Amino acid sequence: MSTAIEVHEADDGARPRLYEDLAAFGLGSILAFVLLWYIHGSWQPNWALVCGAVGGIITRRWVRPSYATFPDYIRRPVSIGVITLGTVFAAWATLAREPLSVWLLRWREAVTLPILGGILGLGLASVIYSHRRLEREIEDKKRLEDDLDMASRIQQSLLQTRVPERSWVETHAVNLASRQVGGDYYEIIDSGETGICFAVGDVSGKGVPAALLMSSLQSAFLAAYAIDPRLDRVCTIVNQFLVRKTTPERYATFFVGQLSPDGQLAYVNAGHNPPLLIDGGEPERLFGGGLPLGLFNNSEYKVHERRIGETSLLLAYTDGVTEATNANDEEFGEERLARLLSSYSGGKAVDIAAAVLEGIRSHSGRGAEQHDDITLLVLRPRGQVS
Repeated sequence: MSTAIEVHEADDGARPRLYEDLAAFGLGSILAFVLLWYIHGSWQPNWALVCGAVGGIITRRWVRPSYATFPDYIRRPVSIGVITLGTVFAAWATLAREPLSVWLLRWREAVTLPILGGILGLGLASVIYSHRRLEREIEDKKRLEDDLDMASRIQQSLLQTRVPERSWVETHAVNLASRQVGGDYYEIIDSGETGICFAVGDVSGKGVPAALLMSSLQSAFLAAYAIDPRLDRVCTIVNQFLVRKTTPERYATFFVGQLSPDGQLAYVNAGHNPPLLIDGGEPERLFGGGLPLGLFNNSEYKVHERRIGETSLLLAYTDGVTEATNANDEEFGEERLARLLSSYSGGKAVDIAAAVLEGIRSHSGRGAEQHDDITLLVLRPRGQVS
C-alpha cells in the first residue's frame, strides 16, 4: 500500500516538470524561428529547433531554480531591469534591417538570440515561480484554516456543552470566541452533596496562544480540584503550575466559586472581573481573593463566604462583555450590565444570558466586529424562576 502511494506521489511530481520542459522547448523553438526570420530572412528550421530547444531546456533547468531562490527584493528588480533592457536592445538589433557593416550583422546575430532567449527564460521562470508560489500560499492558507476549524471544534468540546442539572439551582453558560479559537474558559462541576463548583477564567492574549494556555488552565484546574477541593488550595496549585510552565507575560484572571444547596457561597476572585450578585437590592460585586494566576509563585489566595437568598441571581463574565465598544468607542460597561440584569432578574438563566448578549449587540451595532472573547455564566435558584 505504501509503495503504491509513493509511486503515485512521484508521478504527480514528474508530470508537472515534464509539462514545464515541453513548454520551455516549444517557446524556445518558436522564439528561435522568429529571430532567425528577422536576422536571415529565412526560417532555418534545424538551427531553430537546436537553438530554441537547448536554450529553453537550459533556461528551464538552470535559470528557474536559481531565480526562485532569490529574495523578492532582488528578484523583482532583476526581472524588471533585465527584461526592459534586453527588450529594448533586442528590438533595436532585430529591427535594424540594414546593418552598417558585416561586423555589426555578425555581432547582432551572436548577441540577439542569447539575450532574447534569456529574457524568455527569465519571464517563463517568473511566471512559473509566481504561479507555484501562489498555489503553495493557497494550500498553506487552506491547511491553516482547516487546522483552526479543527482546533475550534476541539476547544468547544472541551468547554461543557451540558451543565449539571440540579433541582435547587439553574445554570447556563455561553462562550463566544472573537476568533476561531479563544482564551476564555468556564467550568461547572457537580460536587454531589456539597453542591456545585463553578469557574470562569480569561487568559492573556488572543487566538491560538491564548487557546493553548486556556487548555493548560482547564487541565490544571480539574486536576487540582480532584486532589483538594478547597478553593484557596486549588488556586495555589494552579498558580504554581502556570508559573512553572508559562512565560511571565502569560497569566490568567480566574474566579472560582462553590455553591451549596442551602445558599452558602464560597469563592476566590484571582484578579478577575467581579461577578455581579443581585439579591433583592443593588447589584453587589464579588471582589477579593488574590492576584491573577501565573504571575508570582508565592501568591496567596483567600476564600470569601456569604449566603445568597432564594431570589438571588449571580452572573460571572469576562471582560469581553463590559469592554464591548460601539462606533463612538464607548464601552458597554458594568453599570449598563447591572441595570440590564436588574430588569431581567426574574427570568430563566438561559433568557438572562440571551438578554445580555442582545444588549451587547445593540450597544455595539448590528454586524459589528467582536474584538474580544465573551463568556457568561448565570446561576440562580431554580425554585424562584418565573
